[in-house]
Order: sequence, then C-alpha cells, then structure tokens
Amino acid sequence: MESVTREEALTILAGQPVAHLGIMIDGAPYVTPMSYVVDGERILFRTMPGKKLDGIRANPAVCVETAEFDPDTGAWASVIVRGTARLVDDPDTRRDVVARLYEKYEKVMGSPLSGGNGLIPLGNPYVVEVPIDEITGMSSGRGIRVATRPGRL
Repeated sequence: MESVTREEALTILAGQPVAHLGIMIDGAPYVTPMSYVVDGERILFRTMPGKKLDGIRANPAVCVETAEFDPDTGAWASVIVRGTARLVDDPDTRRDVVARLYEKYEKVMGSPLSGGNGLIPLGNPYVVEVPIDEITGMSSGRGIRVATRPGRL
C-alpha cells in the first residue's frame, strides 16, 4: 500500500458518486452513505430530519470516507476526511449546493428537476458542510500484488 498526496486525495474525493459519513450517536458509531459535492476545502451534502441530523447536532465531529476501485486490475484508493460539520443557513449557498448536486447526479437522476433550477425539493432539507480539516488516503500501489487486493484472506 502507498499513501496518496493531498491533491490526489482531493481528486478522488471529488470524483466519487457516494461517500460514507461516520458520526457518533449515543456513544456508538453510525455510518451512512450520502451523495455530496466538494467545494474547495469542504464537503457539502443535504439531509432531512432524522438520525443523521440528530447525530451531527449532538456531536459535529465527523468522518467522511470514499473509495475508488478498478475491477479489471484490483487497484483501489481510499480517502478519509475528518472535520466538524455545521448546518448552512445562507439561502444562496443552499441553492448553489442543490444546483451542484443536480449537476453532479444529473445523468442518474432522470428527473425534470435536473439542471439545478434553484428549487430545494422534499420539504426544504438541511444543507451540511464539513470543512476538510484533515484528509488522508491510501492506494493499493503501483505494483499491485494479491496481498494488497480487497477481500484477501
């Protein structure tokens, strides 16, 4: 395995469709997948009221993980971000996040709302930002061996 540079980690993070948000709820870890966008040095996502939002409000220290995997070669890279989540109240930023999410996921949404027309559908969900306080990444390396492939025994 090899470490990836900060720039490589940011590129991997920005390029993946799904990340996993890790939070603590009542002293226990909770991990959930999420759609997101990267804006410079922060991750932005939407959420509705529920377990994720309650957990962020109770303990805003979070971890975000994503990975890329090439099934043809077995090569992989994983990125972990640590930061302190906060709700975004600015309506312009919230509209921008929705537009960027629609742009990122337009091909898979199949929705007439794609294109980011400024609407915030589904009961006005919350927008959360996670500043990238720390980002690390690892890859299978250039000389991939069986021992570095996922699922090894």
